[in-house]
Amino acid sequence: MLKQTNNAAAELSTLMLLSPLVISSRLTEFWMTASAPTGRSKLEASRMVSEKVQAIGESAIAVNLAVTKVAIDSATAAMTGVLRQSHNDVDTILTAALKPYSTRVTANRKRLAR
Repeated sequence: MLKQTNNAAAELSTLMLLSPLVISSRLTEFWMTASAPTGRSKLEASRMVSEKVQAIGESAIAVNLAVTKVAIDSATAAMTGVLRQSHNDVDTILTAALKPYSTRVTANRKRLAR
């Protein structure tokens, strides 16, 4: 029996549930400090942009590594004549792409909820 994993579904669920909460927390803070921005709100605005750039870079690297691993595993299986179970390849690659984003959203939600 094949073991099916839905790690990508878990990452997407995390993003779907927590992203609106993080966005609303940040917008509320920005709205409340719009007339006289505080150091904290300026730091939050800077963090909001820089973490997205970092997540894009991490996601690109993770996807490239995951695709490379799948390609190497497939080539090795083809050369050795072993039947390879490839049913989770797309899930593995998509999970690698989403993990940096969901990690940051989860951390932001915890930090902004204080």
